[in-house]
Amino acid sequence: MEESRIKKLEVITQRLMRRAHKHIVGLITPYPISNSVVGDKIGGVILRYMFPCSGTITKGMVNLINKPKKWVSINVKLFNENKSTVKGFTVDRRMVTVEPNIPILAGDCLEVSLTTSSEDTVSEIWIAFLWTPSMKDVNAKSFLISEIENDILNEEALITDEPSV
Repeated sequence: MEESRIKKLEVITQRLMRRAHKHIVGLITPYPISNSVVGDKIGGVILRYMFPCSGTITKGMVNLINKPKKWVSINVKLFNENKSTVKGFTVDRRMVTVEPNIPILAGDCLEVSLTTSSEDTVSEIWIAFLWTPSMKDVNAKSFLISEIENDILNEEALITDEPSV
């Protein structure tokens, strides 16, 4: 009787040890904000967005389709009822990527505008940003390790199953 209890405890300990070494990664997917404008001579506001919760603007990209002869100025204005911040940058290439890591509050408004040099005319522009909500605004869901393992096994089984003909 004593030996069977010890064996059961050893089995339970081995199972717990296997689970203790597994890593689970949870991802908070960033939200995209994007717009494209096409026209004969583009200028002024090209993107507006209001953030429904706090977070961080993590990455941005501008594609002018055609390389400017001199420069194009992009102004990024972030404002709410209490404050306003403007950051500008000059673009002399067709495509630019930025990583501003700008913190935002719920209700902040984003406005992006375009100004060109006298020698440049923009006829098509694409612009996109990624922003990640703060943890307090993200829904959290708890899973048992066994549930995650079962989901992974089910997905692997679906991938390896060959369709019947």
